[in-house]
Amino acid sequence: MVYIEQPDGSEHQFLLTDPRQGTNPKDPNSIGAGQDPAKVKRYASYIRFAYQVADKAVKKIADAAGPDSNVIVVSDHGFAPFHTSVSMTNILKNAGIDTTKLAIRTSGPAVNIYVNLQNREQGGTIDLATYKALVAQITDAVKNAVDPNPKFNYSLDSGRLFNVVETRPLQCNAGTGLCTSKTIGQDFGDVFALMAPGYNFDGIQSPGVARLGDPAFNAATTTVSMPNFYGAHGHDPELPVMSATFIAAGPDIRKTTIRRMRNLDVAPTIMQILGVRPHQVDGEVLREILR
Repeated sequence: MVYIEQPDGSEHQFLLTDPRQGTNPKDPNSIGAGQDPAKVKRYASYIRFAYQVADKAVKKIADAAGPDSNVIVVSDHGFAPFHTSVSMTNILKNAGIDTTKLAIRTSGPAVNIYVNLQNREQGGTIDLATYKALVAQITDAVKNAVDPNPKFNYSLDSGRLFNVVETRPLQCNAGTGLCTSKTIGQDFGDVFALMAPGYNFDGIQSPGVARLGDPAFNAATTTVSMPNFYGAHGHDPELPVMSATFIAAGPDIRKTTIRRMRNLDVAPTIMQILGVRPHQVDGEVLREILR
């Protein structure tokens, strides 16, 4: 097993493919017609080079393994350009929520929001009644969060920032605050959300830079601002832009094209090739690719 990092690192820094992205992170006028076309072209060449490097590495591996080996190439995610950095703390504060009662954990476009619940968190201070009301308030704030600047069409989905919002179930045998579901695991926040492509929690500059058409940046209240890099992943995996590469070749692989697969299916498929019966693993054997 080999991991080739080049495409991921390059796309984070150089995926400058959206007219809503500023070619100069310090200049809000550098979007749209104000973009620097030379920089856009140069960054596109960096992305192309990254894939060429990865392709050469895969060829070396395949050549070294020889014609009797099965080789599988798979990406762990897709990629999307992003044009706006987002402050989750300010979204909640602006909705009147006391963020001192919460732990906010963001990663890329994903956020887990934990309430400091008594008898669950060490030093928890929030009682059950307050917990239920606070979770409902947080859920509403996240679901209703919108891009305040529709003029420049930053968001393409009715202005909403989040296209996935999941709340921890309130009732179960385990007790309030400990319930799980098909979409909320035990370590998830009480509210979990994913932002739409184009938005990311990372990349907020210091000092912050307001986007074109936005009010002056205020660290205490501003929710959206210009980021200082260009590519992101971690959005809803069902979105086509988050789909990724899957290539397989070798004596056990037949020539075909599949429209859709999940990364969960790679491990049981490899087990099948090795003659190991998949047992208690997630995913399904990709039988349509096997001889």
